[in-house]
Amino acid sequence: MAAPVIFDDGGSTRIKRVLPGNGVGEMDSLLNVDDLGGGVRGATHKVNDNFTQVLIVCQDKTGNAFSSSHVLKGAVEVISGLNQQVSAQMVSGDLLLTISSNTSDPIVEAKQHKKKRRYVVSNSGPIETVTINGATVYDTGPNGTLPPGADRPVLYTSIVLT
Repeated sequence: MAAPVIFDDGGSTRIKRVLPGNGVGEMDSLLNVDDLGGGVRGATHKVNDNFTQVLIVCQDKTGNAFSSSHVLKGAVEVISGLNQQVSAQMVSGDLLLTISSNTSDPIVEAKQHKKKRRYVVSNSGPIETVTINGATVYDTGPNGTLPPGADRPVLYTSIVLT
């Protein structure tokens, strides 16, 4: 099983890789925001591992947790507030992570505590939409899809790729 890559929101979208033991989860190329073409600014990082599962967990307005599980066959697209996007796509057995925006440069910061590193897109809002393999499976909008039983507003969202 691949060491998990996690996207979550704590006001801003965060990305981290959880490696066993003392692994830091370094993905510093995500800090190198540049022109990706077509008026899109962002950064990419390749994770040399094979990911097949996506778990979405959210906490609704009552604080209860709800989840949905999905098979990853192609790509995961995460859209956060302020039009910041994170995508994860399987390409030739590797996971290609891309942080991007067509409205403003993503401001990406690395933070580390106890040998665990995370990357924060500080000019993004909370996670709003998740698309897996081309289908929208999670949407915090008033008519969007949430895991069964969850209610609005959503207080916290986490997407775990394994």
